[in-house]
Amino acid sequence: MRLPPLGADQVMVGVALMVPPPLADRLCHLRRACPDQPPATAPPHITVLPPTPVAEADLPALASRLGAEAASFERFRVRLRGAGNFQPVSPVVFARVDQGFERCQALAARLRQAIGCPSGRFPYHPHVTVAQDAPEPSLRRAERAIGDLDAEFTVEAADFCQLSPDVVWQTLRRLPLAPAPVGEPSKEPR
Repeated sequence: MRLPPLGADQVMVGVALMVPPPLADRLCHLRRACPDQPPATAPPHITVLPPTPVAEADLPALASRLGAEAASFERFRVRLRGAGNFQPVSPVVFARVDQGFERCQALAARLRQAIGCPSGRFPYHPHVTVAQDAPEPSLRRAERAIGDLDAEFTVEAADFCQLSPDVVWQTLRRLPLAPAPVGEPSKEPR
């Protein structure tokens, strides 16, 4: 993963939707099946706000704004089904977000707007990375390994994270999403 450069007094932050166990354990197992890739620096997740440099002094205000925005966004279901890849643009194999794709996009747009974050280099595409920066045969093997994946979970919170100096993502604050109204299932936008 190529990270943007950090300026003086900056830290790298991001927001992710963590995949819960036991599905996260299954995805970790699939990641380990591709041993010739760089080690994972975060548990399985859907990135909502990619690695972004911010002034360290701004962390409390950012956490507050992100928390307020998340609290106004209704919980939703995600279904991961099958495999996809970003080749030839990027050597990444991922689990496809089959249900909840539009909700992830809407949440990402709202959180970016809340903190004035510019759009990324590429259009936002919700996914769970399983293999990256590995030789082509390993990427193909990883894609076959997750081809039959079909699992669901409810997104109840987002995690505001910071990249530590040893390149590991650490949660700074959980950002709970709003519960669905009683008696109503979470909705997919039309």
